[in-house]
Amino acid sequence: MLSDFSECLENALSQQGILHSGMVAGLSGPTREEIDAFVARLGQDRTARKRELFDLMVRSAEENFELDFADLFRPFLGDPDPAIRRLAIEGLWEDEGVDLVGPMLRFLASDPDTMVRAAAAMSLGRYLWLIVCDVLPARLGQRIEAALRTCLNDVQEHVEVRRRAVEAVAHGTEDWVRALIERAYDDDDALMRESAVFAMGRNADSVWTETVLAELTSESPSMRYEAARAAGEMQLRKAVERLAAMIGDPDAEVQEMAIWALGQIGGRRARAVLQRYAASDDEALSVAASEALDEMGFAERPLDLMIHEIPEAHSDEDALGDYDEDDDDDIGFAEDERDEEEDAYWRGETLDLD
Repeated sequence: MLSDFSECLENALSQQGILHSGMVAGLSGPTREEIDAFVARLGQDRTARKRELFDLMVRSAEENFELDFADLFRPFLGDPDPAIRRLAIEGLWEDEGVDLVGPMLRFLASDPDTMVRAAAAMSLGRYLWLIVCDVLPARLGQRIEAALRTCLNDVQEHVEVRRRAVEAVAHGTEDWVRALIERAYDDDDALMRESAVFAMGRNADSVWTETVLAELTSESPSMRYEAARAAGEMQLRKAVERLAAMIGDPDAEVQEMAIWALGQIGGRRARAVLQRYAASDDEALSVAASEALDEMGFAERPLDLMIHEIPEAHSDEDALGDYDEDDDDDIGFAEDERDEEEDAYWRGETLDLD
């Protein structure tokens, strides 16, 4: 008798037609025995169905954070099929295991497939972010940065790999990172320029403000998309009016990214725009605006939670200081001041929500 895991796997591999997420949910969180069975069943398989299955697992995990296929992806990092290697790397996006750094460095340096090397570069960028956040040791970052810079200085390397390397190093604050982003922005290749703007948002240095604002009106939909993303990551209040106008962009992906960016920036004006579109008859815009409002509310929530939880933590008097409930009024007053500053910024400007 087949287990639920084995039955799910066999159904996904044997059924004809397009796979859907419901077919792989039963593969999430496998046991050691189930991992071994998965590898035994697919280890030597090089069919298109195997690629479809891995692609669906990657997409399903991105859409549903409760699904976890990491232990199924790991054994396939050395698969002979480059498409499977790439998908395995992408599927391990949430895996913070330091043991993956070595394989990613090797992929970047020597894998024969361009897309595998590009995926490795992106994965290494995630590790640099963990290092910036002090989750991983700084010495690890030196190895990763050295490998990415070697890639960037290799004029024979494919632009797809080099552009992903630009995005990967953008977390750094060193002068050479800024110079590298500037060089990428001056590149003749349109994809490299788009990655440079993506890197500006990730780098979040105010020096990029005017460039990002200018690219919001680019003729290229892809560049407008990246500029909107960067504006959101940099939380550029100056971009709110332009982003509001971009919700009417002819490109649907640009529309949704503009909405996302407004949710990241926050403030009264952004909220007004999002509330307008949350009530829209356009389902895609309505859903995107509602999610952005939720994100905005979540971003504002931690301060309130901290304020109300502090009196309960009596174990550390030094950390608490002389807490007084009246301090809440002071915080509220500070919020009013920020609102007044925002109103002053927008005074004399009109935002057309129609």
